[in-house]
Amino acid sequence: MTYLIDTHVFLWLAASPEKLSSTVREIVADGESELLMSAASGWEIALLWKLGRITLQEPPASFVPSAMQVMGITPVPIGFDTAITAATLPLIHRDPFDRILVAEALKKGIPVLTKDQTIPRYAVSTLW
Repeated sequence: MTYLIDTHVFLWLAASPEKLSSTVREIVADGESELLMSAASGWEIALLWKLGRITLQEPPASFVPSAMQVMGITPVPIGFDTAITAATLPLIHRDPFDRILVAEALKKGIPVLTKDQTIPRYAVSTLW
């Protein structure tokens, strides 16, 4: 099964796996699961780091791709259609990064691994 991971899931996988739910840990440990991460999450991580809201072992330009490779996470670029869909979603969630994740999950028909309580209010499947 294929899953789109939210930014906090990536950060917790990399540094604090104990914060993940048992469901997410099982999915990650399952050799059959494919994990995808949107470029929006990379953008969000870089922004949070720049603002001093998170610390990383190294700058995001090297940390994010390196950690993704080690964890076997596939990057997903933000396509034009995803951007338009994200912009036209109902304003349930005002976080543009999460709106891009919702749009991507809808486009691909895959669930989002997230603890976010607002994302499930869209017509997208989530797991935590």
